[in-house]
Amino acid sequence: MVNNIVGLKIAEGREKLGMTQKQLAKLIFISPQAVSKWERGESLPNIFMLGRIGSIIGNTDINYFLGKLPCKCSPNGCNCEQRR
Repeated sequence: MVNNIVGLKIAEGREKLGMTQKQLAKLIFISPQAVSKWERGESLPNIFMLGRIGSIIGNTDINYFLGKLPCKCSPNGCNCEQRR
């Protein structure tokens, strides 16, 4: 299940930039087939590769890739409910 969420977020970020899998792969020095496997949920990038991908798509928060919303805090307390 986590693989699918991570893959969907990678695809979503890549598509927002109008980038192909091949273009993303070239930027992070990996094969287009690896990007395709990630996006299909067949495998996961390692944490370092996820950082590179995040830098490219503009979101380096690991929670983004897990489909979780960041914690919202106010003077009245925090609402750290993790939703998708």
